[in-house]
Formats: sequence, structure tokens, C-alpha cells
Amino acid sequence: MIERPVEEEVVHQEIITLLKKSMYNYPNATHPSLITFINHPLKNKAVIDPDGNELYPDIVIVNSMTNKVVMIGEVETPSSMNEIEVTQWQQFTHLSTVVYIFYPKGFYSRMSDLCKKVTVNGFFEYNKEDNHYVIARKWPC
Repeated sequence: MIERPVEEEVVHQEIITLLKKSMYNYPNATHPSLITFINHPLKNKAVIDPDGNELYPDIVIVNSMTNKVVMIGEVETPSSMNEIEVTQWQQFTHLSTVVYIFYPKGFYSRMSDLCKKVTVNGFFEYNKEDNHYVIARKWPC
């Protein structure tokens, strides 16, 4: 994980919070056994790799009945769209069957280069329009 500039850190947190409140608002009536954890700014839910290391993706969704991780989400900003993050995405693909990456609008070309190095379930682009963020699926890579 890299250190982001303050402006990017604010956007990063806003997107994570938005995703938790909208797309991944679990548990809910439809999915009462799913629980969404966010690991930013505080670490709330680790995922454990095969070597026993604790990793803290931005978003972790767990099935409370099985304690199994069912989805991992990573929110990227311009400064975090790099090879180091790709390595982390690759680790996450071994820890959950569903991994999504969220990146800022205007960086499709960079994301297109990076996503060729890892297989995840989907990429989403975020953009601030007026006073709210819009998130759109951008798959295939």
C-alpha cells in the first residue's frame, strides 16, 4: 500500500464510504448473512493469505454463516495505479472468488495496461459529477 497525497486520500475515503452505503450495504433484507467491512481509515477485517499474513483490502464482504470472504474491493487513486498494487490485486484473487477494482475516470488507458497483468471480476470507474460520485462498470478491461 502506498502513501497517497491528502487530496487523493479524501477521495479514496469518500468512494469507500459510498460503496459501503450504496452498492455493498450489507447486511440487508435480501442478503441478511452478508456483512460489509471497510478497512479505511481503520483496519476492521483482515483477510489471511496462505502464509498467515493479514491483508486489509479496502472493502471485504463476508458470509456470516460460513465466515467466508465472498468479495474484495480495492479503490485506487491516480498515485496508486501501479505495479505494486497489481501485485496486491493478484494476492486478493487467491483470497476471494470475487475481486473488483475501482479507479478514477480519465485513467482507463493506465488501468487497461495494468489489468492485463491480473484477472479480476470487474473494473469500475468513478467520477464526481456535480456534488456526487457516479460509479460505472468498465468491463472488459
